[in-house]
This record gives sequence, structure tokens and C-alpha cells, in this order.
Amino acid sequence: MAPIDLLAIGHVTRDRLEAGFTTGGTVTYGALASRALGKVPAIVTSAGPDLLSPLPDVDTHMVAALTSTAFRNDYGSGGRTQHIEGVAKSLSPSDVPTEWQRARSVLLGPLVGEIDAALARFFPNSLVVACVQGWLRHWDSTGLVIPRGWSGLDVLPYIDAVVVSIDDIVDDEQISQWSEIVPVLVVTQGSKGARLHAKGRWHTIPAFAAQEVDPTGAGDVFAAAFALMLLETGDTVRAATFASCVASFAVEAQGTSNLPTRAQVDKRLATG
Repeated sequence: MAPIDLLAIGHVTRDRLEAGFTTGGTVTYGALASRALGKVPAIVTSAGPDLLSPLPDVDTHMVAALTSTAFRNDYGSGGRTQHIEGVAKSLSPSDVPTEWQRARSVLLGPLVGEIDAALARFFPNSLVVACVQGWLRHWDSTGLVIPRGWSGLDVLPYIDAVVVSIDDIVDDEQISQWSEIVPVLVVTQGSKGARLHAKGRWHTIPAFAAQEVDPTGAGDVFAAAFALMLLETGDTVRAATFASCVASFAVEAQGTSNLPTRAQVDKRLATG
């Protein structure tokens, strides 16, 4: 078996659209982006029999559940609102196959707080990157997703980098606190690019021109690409710039249908 370049942990979701359902989740976008870039991904997840289908050509360890985690996304003039329509099982270190415990990089992608914090310190020999959105929210009795406070002290000291959307940040104080705990912090800002904090300095990461069709999953694609390039080069600014370029392809079509190859990314990087 080929070494795992990126092990994505979190729920693969069954997302409701106007025209039906689609497969989503941080691990879905992250793993498929990795595969498109020529890397070897794997997934640890939990889902029920209602999940549409396993991801093609991605090794997946599935923890069986009665139902899959499911979201309904509603878009209006005030932006996006989300409702949770199902939640699969939680994930812990015991769910990670032994042969995957030495993956070169790990992407923690919680959506509904499903990842045991112990997983943050379970991979001492891997580069661990977290998309923290699933720890920053909960839901009310109707399933409406709402923000919640999260100190991150059981996760942040044990990982190498955090990628978070500015839309999920409560205030600048939260960013300041996290930047003092985690070695690398990336705050994505959609079409405005990203901000990167590393070694006590903030850096501005440019966005790449794109004809936006669907921004869903762009941050997840960014996180996976960032992890892979940081692993390859050790250069945080170069990794974030590369990730920004990869994400610019992802928004140009629905879902995961426009994830780029490495050659496509290198060409866009060269031309700006």
C-alpha cells in the first residue's frame, strides 16, 4: 500500500440541495483535492446507509452509524443559513487503522464536533492541520446552526496549523489568542485572499482571479493544499499562496467538479 500523503478525519456529509442531495464535508473536498494534485489521500469517517456513495479512488475507513451527518444550506440576501438534519457517530483514535497512523499529513475536519480532541495529539510524526469550523458551532432544537464559544485549549497546542474562515471568527480577540497558541494560523477571506500568522508575523496571501460559481468547500480545498505544500517545502507563505491558487479553481464550478491538477496550479501561479 502506498504511503498516505493526507489522512482526512471527519464526517462525509449528505447535503440537501434544491435539486436533491450531494456528498460534502471537509474530508470530501480535502481528499479529492489531494487526489487531483497527484497525492494519496485516505479518509476516516462515520456515516449511515443513507450516504450517497463512497468517494471514488479514496481509501475510506467507515464507522457505521444509523444516519449520516446531513446539512441543508439556504442562501438569501443575508448570506447562508444551515440546518442539521442528521448526525453520525463521533470519531476517536481507536477508529484510525494502524497502518494509517503514520500518514505524512493529517487534516482534522470536524463539522459537528465529531472529532475527539485526543486525535489532535495522536499523530506525533505527522503534520497536523485543522479546519476548526465544527468546533465553533452547535445547533438549536430546530437544527439551526449557530456559533458557540470555543477556547481550543484541548486541540490548538497539539497541532501544527489551523485554517479558519473569517466568517467563523467571532472577533479579532479570538484570532489574537489563537495566534499565540498554534504555530501557524491561516484566516481565509474568500475573494480577498487570506492572512497568515507564523513565527510572530502576519503575512497577506493574495487571491487569484476566478469566475466564482460555487464557493462551497473552497476553505477545505485550501486547507488540504496548504498541508501538502507545507509538507513539501516547509515554507508557510509559499504553501498558503499555493493553497489560494488551488482554491481559486474549486470555486469556478459546482461541488468538486473543478479540482485542479498540479500542472494547472503551477501554470496559474506562473501567470498570476
